[in-house]
Amino acid sequence: MTPAVNVDRRHVSVESFDRYLASEVPVVLPIRGTPAVSVFVRPAKPELGLRIEVDPDTQAPVTGLNNIVARVADHEGQHYLEVVVVAAALFRDAYPVLCSMADRIQTEGMKPAHALRETLGQLASLLREPESISQEREIGLFGELLTLGGLAASVGSSAAVGAWRGPQGEEHDFGLPAADVEVKTTIGERRAHWIDSLTQLQPTTNRPLWLVSHQLTAAGTGFGKTLPELIDEVGSTLHSTIRDDFDAKLSAAGWSATYAQRLTSRWERRTESAAFEVDEQFPRLVPDALQRAGLSIARLIQVRYRVDLDGIASPVTIPAVIVAALGS
Repeated sequence: MTPAVNVDRRHVSVESFDRYLASEVPVVLPIRGTPAVSVFVRPAKPELGLRIEVDPDTQAPVTGLNNIVARVADHEGQHYLEVVVVAAALFRDAYPVLCSMADRIQTEGMKPAHALRETLGQLASLLREPESISQEREIGLFGELLTLGGLAASVGSSAAVGAWRGPQGEEHDFGLPAADVEVKTTIGERRAHWIDSLTQLQPTTNRPLWLVSHQLTAAGTGFGKTLPELIDEVGSTLHSTIRDDFDAKLSAAGWSATYAQRLTSRWERRTESAAFEVDEQFPRLVPDALQRAGLSIARLIQVRYRVDLDGIASPVTIPAVIVAALGS
């Protein structure tokens, strides 16, 4: 995999690129250099592509990949070679690779066809569909679906699926009118969870933030559920008008129906699920607290830590919608 590209001068940062994706509007991002190169996004198609100015006699090669195509296009009388990713779930990962292709052409002097061959080798491994998902993702998705199922039974399936924002890369997994919910799931003997950033446990609105903790264990034959079974169970309760939205969010979360036969592990709750209000007393690392302590966070570009909630009592009074989010 290509290392992160230099985003200081030549390329839009990955964070800014994420905001462009979230806006869901077409955009063209020029990359300074010669020949003229730009990145474009067409959310409605969907397409993410690299557009390179080329000679009129340039022929587009066959990529041999399902999720990426190469073509020659004319724009305002100029000929361009376009390398286009057509799977929206891969846009974020493909963007730095396309930027590296631009670097090969503009800073290393490679011919576009040569740069394309070099880049396709990397994209082939990126765009090749994996045979399954990691156990960490399996467990995480299982927990989110437990919460989704509980919320659907309480607030209605349309509202619950609409509130499910984790697959879209939002800071918190569910955004409800009365609260935001972060879902954490573990198969460990202790109720300990990984927190993936300094902002994951920081409220992003005036609504309170709750952490819902699911603790699972392997179940014997005839007990518990597999992830595919839970997906089918939750999906069967949804109205047909929102099933497409549910399927799209499953795909964005990394799920493919082709994984179903391989995911045979059965899971059940090790303990009852628990909810914790993420307030000033909750154990967490957030920017405001670190800054009040006099610590500079400007150079902390990646922070991941683990919180042990074993023995911490849930609040005596829990809002009804958070009780529903426990998915009991």
